[in-house]
Amino acid sequence: MNKIAITGGIGSGKSFICRSLEKRGCLIYDCDSAAKRLMTSSCEIQLKLKSVVGEDVFVNGVLNKAAMAKFLLEGEQNAQKVNGIVHPAVAEDFIRSGLSWMECAILFSSGFDKLVDKVVCVTAPLEIRMARIISRDGISGDKALEWINKQMPQEEVAELSDFVIENDGRKNIEVQIDQMLASLEMATGVIK
Repeated sequence: MNKIAITGGIGSGKSFICRSLEKRGCLIYDCDSAAKRLMTSSCEIQLKLKSVVGEDVFVNGVLNKAAMAKFLLEGEQNAQKVNGIVHPAVAEDFIRSGLSWMECAILFSSGFDKLVDKVVCVTAPLEIRMARIISRDGISGDKALEWINKQMPQEEVAELSDFVIENDGRKNIEVQIDQMLASLEMATGVIK
């Protein structure tokens, strides 16, 4: 069975595209939700994170977001340590899920692109992405831009992808999804 990933930078509209695909019957594995679920449900992950981050990273089995954020902000090597624990668990969980579709914001930087056969990148102009982030998260334009700039450049992600869906508010999303699904069906025989 072929595997397909939906990716794109923050504010590009990946989740919107995934909801449209779900309405068409595609079942999609959400890597962000899975990471949160696994961190709270897996004793093994909790023990590993406690040994790296500190005992206070979980309080009564609940992730202490402040402690995790403080640890992550102390340096890139800390993020790599956490990712080294969480990413393999998410990858294994995706494989066990048996699903064909995956939504993953950090597909290439996490190495999850190796788990899929085709990649769909959702793009949007910078101004639109910033407006979406500001509206959704109630943050400043500077903070939204900072978040965008921490991710792999959108152009680079699009270049590495097999399909690009432009979510710019002008081009018809449904037509683009139809075309992408038709191409995928012809190339892989998989739609759902």
